[in-house]
Amino acid sequence: MSILYFPSLDPLRQLLLPSLPIIVVDPILILLRNSSRPKLSLPTAPLPAPGSGSRAPNFGMPTDLSSPRLPRKAKIVGTIYIIGAGPSGLLLALLLSRHSSTFGPGPDGGGGGIGIPVTILEAAHALDPRPRAAHYGTPCIPDLIRAGIIDKIRDRGFVLSTMTWRKPGTFEELGGFESGGLRGVSMDGLEGVPEGVWGLPRGIGMNGRKGGEGEGEDLRTHCLVLQDLCKVMLEECLERGVQVCWGSRVVGVGHTGLGDTDGEKEEKGAWVEVEVTGEDGEVKERKRVGGEGCIVVGADGANSAVRKGLFGDEFPGFTWDRTIIATNTYYDFDKFGWSDANFIIDPDNFFMAARISPATPSHPSLYRITYAEVPNLTHAQYLARQPFKFQSILPGFPTPDQYQLLTLSPYKMHQRCAPSFRVGRVLLVADAAHLCNPWGGLGITGGFVDVGGLYDCLAGIWDDRADEEEMLELYSEKRMEKWKTVIDPVSQENFRRVSGQLEMEKDEFLGALRKVKKGDEKGVGKVLLGMMGVRYDFTVHYRR
Repeated sequence: MSILYFPSLDPLRQLLLPSLPIIVVDPILILLRNSSRPKLSLPTAPLPAPGSGSRAPNFGMPTDLSSPRLPRKAKIVGTIYIIGAGPSGLLLALLLSRHSSTFGPGPDGGGGGIGIPVTILEAAHALDPRPRAAHYGTPCIPDLIRAGIIDKIRDRGFVLSTMTWRKPGTFEELGGFESGGLRGVSMDGLEGVPEGVWGLPRGIGMNGRKGGEGEGEDLRTHCLVLQDLCKVMLEECLERGVQVCWGSRVVGVGHTGLGDTDGEKEEKGAWVEVEVTGEDGEVKERKRVGGEGCIVVGADGANSAVRKGLFGDEFPGFTWDRTIIATNTYYDFDKFGWSDANFIIDPDNFFMAARISPATPSHPSLYRITYAEVPNLTHAQYLARQPFKFQSILPGFPTPDQYQLLTLSPYKMHQRCAPSFRVGRVLLVADAAHLCNPWGGLGITGGFVDVGGLYDCLAGIWDDRADEEEMLELYSEKRMEKWKTVIDPVSQENFRRVSGQLEMEKDEFLGALRKVKKGDEKGVGKVLLGMMGVRYDFTVHYRR
């Protein structure tokens, strides 16, 4: 889910909100381009760089950069290796594989060309089945649209419309909104949305497809449990020829092109050292993948091997001293008149209950119920405490025979950001680059926005419409800036709100929700579009 924010100096405030109440998140803006942050020197790789007389294996992708299989411009960038078959890695692979040598995916819904060669290396042997994110907020919907999967998300999932913040016990409403004003948005000219891609006739979405309900695109929060979304993206990637190498664990990362070799300048590139494992975990083979002309993208999550290969254990930030439990549970919240998403504010028993599937004749809606727990217990202890917690905090105070618990997973929460999202031709994206607590969905949403921005950078380089050094440095600089000025402060405030650390009477966010006229869909829609400020349009740096 997404919580609206209004970044300081956001020009959308002046354009869209001349008369509506505004909540201003006013963190210290960290403008990296003008800062005195020193450039990072390339770290020593865990393993020596490849010898100049041999070319690294790369799982069958073409290594001869003059190969007729690749367009001439591929001499600038060869294969892109994405580390991690999680949601962000799969989305990036899908966008790259759909790319044509035009501004964005082709009008037929595909790349319209060969696409950019991409290989995914995944340490596991299958997609991660654990319950994780399920809600994808307004800022990342454009990237799901241009990846060509938005219709499948809507067909297999659904769209959230209502969110409410409540008191504990009585569950009295403290504020909320209905997001119908985002059902038909023309993306022509929206901040952070590339004009060349999204400058579409009103009422027409990507690929000539009618957008959502009404005119334009449906930019409301979309819902499909992450396991199912990853299946959708994997199917699409395989259909488009993306190679996915399971059981390929990265244990080292390095570069070519760092200096002269025997008096000759090496071509730029990046590589990873991989252990190929069987399903029993036994190492079958160790190989180096990539090399000259290649780019490596670490999309391998919070414990990223790529990030650790670049920065060791350095991951600045902090871990919250609270533990949360995420469950998937069938329970009939509809009989209590609850919204699609509900946030219960309390210092000790805060929780969220958000719909993740519609009701059926045989079942009530499936909900993601995430609640506070004491830290440092075992999984078995948390499972044993769960019936007591539900009976204490949920409406109706249910006993186990009144709901069906499917999954339960404890989580720690972090606020962390890597020192840089780029070193040479090695890049970090999403959770490998930054972490935030899940209250408000800015982790998965922000990660997908990272992916869309990185795709635009790589596509511009591939098409020879942008300078590589400038674009890769801009990617790191601008996405770090968005994390530090939007994602981090807003997600922290979201958690402090739900955990009762803010005074409700003085909470400007809740106050603004109460002031927005009920039923004013257009007004609420304009307010919610302020969330697009988490995006950055890298295509403005293309050579026109």
